[in-house]
Amino acid sequence: MPQGEDFWNPYRWVPVSKEKLTHEKPAYRHRWQGLSGRLDCTLEALTPFLIGSSKEPGRFIRSGLTNQPFIPGTSLKGLIRSLAELIGNAAIPFPNGRADPGHTLNNAATGSGTEWRLDIAARMFGYHNRGQVFAGLVRFTDGVLQDNKVKEIGPFTVVVGQPRPDSHKPFYPDEWRRKFYHHHVGAQKLVPAPSRITQTRTVRPLPPGTRFTFQVHFENLREEELDLLLYCLVLEENVTVTLSTAALGPDAQEPVTLTGPLRHKFGGCKPQGGGSVQITIDRMTLYADRADRYRGQATPPRIVEGEELKSELQRRTQAIAARQDDTMRHLRAMLIDSPDDPRRPIEYPSYDWFNDATKSSKPLKPTL
Repeated sequence: MPQGEDFWNPYRWVPVSKEKLTHEKPAYRHRWQGLSGRLDCTLEALTPFLIGSSKEPGRFIRSGLTNQPFIPGTSLKGLIRSLAELIGNAAIPFPNGRADPGHTLNNAATGSGTEWRLDIAARMFGYHNRGQVFAGLVRFTDGVLQDNKVKEIGPFTVVVGQPRPDSHKPFYPDEWRRKFYHHHVGAQKLVPAPSRITQTRTVRPLPPGTRFTFQVHFENLREEELDLLLYCLVLEENVTVTLSTAALGPDAQEPVTLTGPLRHKFGGCKPQGGGSVQITIDRMTLYADRADRYRGQATPPRIVEGEELKSELQRRTQAIAARQDDTMRHLRAMLIDSPDDPRRPIEYPSYDWFNDATKSSKPLKPTL
């Protein structure tokens, strides 16, 4: 939100760590080292939800086999990887992506041959750069719709486009940050395009309450890698965030304290209130020594669910949940899903606003 204005820009910025990236030798699948297993997960839409189709613009992507909406596993992987990069202090995976000098793709790996080392996100999710390839140790299946009778809602006419780093610098403070979008808590429809904005598109998302199930398969993970994966999936159920008067609107007289869970923002129409989702892990399957099956000594896997699963998730995520560094504090301020959040109305300003130098040159208010 620009200083002195009464609207909230749909996204804010979370600072990345300025500590040097750490690298470790990757664990290859054939060595059967570390932790292997499967996570059975559910994703539920909390606001209108859209994973766009390239064949039918504005509609949810559908399976060529069933003609039912589905979530590509690559989309789920991208959602979780981007969080793992931020929380785990790792490089981005794209050669031309927007990042500070410390987190570009070239920083994901060091050394060569037997001295080759990768950062934590590259080890978990994969690495590809200049002919060097590592497949990664975490794989996501497609998300399967749980109610084939669910119907799209809308149509909604929403704004097309967003500010650009080159021409709207106040909305892009510097490269040492990552973009996150505000939740529109309880939204049942998308924010329509204001009449003063003519560049629009029509979309038909799925309604809140829509559920998908998917699986996450992992192999040979270190303890800290599995802990990071679990945190990025389930986040935190109860956090407290205090917003300073500087971070609030021009009429704020005192700080505001929010409590609530952290939730993901995912898919299209995030600026218009879409894409708030909750991911839960319903069951965790941990495999015993994978080599035992070739020795004729196969040990049944350990199935963790119910209260035992709840305790295991809490134990494995508590170290990250206890962090109070700038990255985690600002991340919580953006992912908190609280009905008492005063940061609204959430909308893009008009094109005339951007063309007015006295307005568009105003710096953004801080996230906290």
